[in-house]
Parts: sequence; C-alpha cells; structure tokens
Amino acid sequence: MSSPSNIESSRTARSLAAALIGDPFYRTVTVACGDDEAARLAMLEAYFALALAEGEQAGRVDLADDAGNGAAIWTTDTPAALRQAAYAQREAALRALLGERGFAYFTAIVANMEHALAPHGLQDAWYLSIAGIAPAAQGQGLGASVLAPGLAAVDAARAACFLETYNERSLPFYGRLGFVAAGRYAEVVTGCDYWLMVRAPRAA
Repeated sequence: MSSPSNIESSRTARSLAAALIGDPFYRTVTVACGDDEAARLAMLEAYFALALAEGEQAGRVDLADDAGNGAAIWTTDTPAALRQAAYAQREAALRALLGERGFAYFTAIVANMEHALAPHGLQDAWYLSIAGIAPAAQGQGLGASVLAPGLAAVDAARAACFLETYNERSLPFYGRLGFVAAGRYAEVVTGCDYWLMVRAPRAA
C-alpha cells in the first residue's frame, strides 16, 4: 500500500473527480454547483482529498501509478473506533464543503444504501468505497491493477468484500475480478438504480 505525498494526493483527487463527475451520487451531493461543471470538478477534488485522507487513517489506499492517475480506497478490518473517528473528522469537513442541501443529500443516500445493505450480512466485509482512473489514462489496465493489491489483502484476510456502483457498464469488469451482483436497488434521492456486488472469501 502506498502513502501518497501531498502532491500525489492532489493529483489523485483531481483524477478521481474527473473519473467520477458523471456518477449520480457525486452529481447529487454537489447540487450547490448547479450547472457549473468547473465548480463541481473543484468541489469533487476537495471531496476526494478528504476521502483519501480518511482511507489513509482508517482503511487502505492504493494508487494507480506514480502520476496520480487514480486510486482505490477501501474500508478494511481496521478497529471500529479508529474508523469512526476518521469518518467523524471527514463528516465535519464534508458538511462545510457540500453545503446544507448537498450534505443532507449525502446523508440520505448513505442511509438508504446502508438500509439496503443490512440484510446481506456484510458487517465484517471489506468495502471498496471509491475506485477511479483519470479518463485520459483509461484503457491501459490501470483499473484492474489498482484493485489487485487490495484484493490480495482481502484474500490474505480470508474476508468477503463488496462495492456499490451506479454504472451498469462496470458490472462485467468487476465480474472478472470475482464480484457477483447481489442486488439492484432504486435509490430515491439520486433517482437512479445502483448495484451491490459481493466477492466471497477465498484462499490467498
């Protein structure tokens, strides 16, 4: 696992923003930007900088390359108290960043997704919370390679892992990495469907 420098973190946050700016979740929580896509990109860059910092504190961050072309951010088996402290720190910053309406949307979407997740018994599973590759660097195998170290660590821990995606076109990609679609859900705040994908424990 890499520990990105401040410069790398900034580049990586910018790449994640560019990769995920079209995602319904991120468009909805940046409602304060209206139709200003430059402002939305800047807000998302700040959002992902916070997510990278939280991942470093209480999870796992793997970088796509030394140029900051993307990353995978995981919630792992880090002790719950450490995870909660890191999340609380990010939550306060998110409230200021997203504004009252955007943060309300963020909180509601997360609650809806947690409600849908509850019956699946994944309390001890690792969570691939964010993964993205800069658009200009896509198609070079970075998506699979950035996930490989985290999946190896999941396997070493004999743990299950899961992700949620609004992008139906990504299902075959994740399927090749061992994830199986465990449910399709209509999320009312975004007005879009998303998929829960689960990867069962396997021997390292």
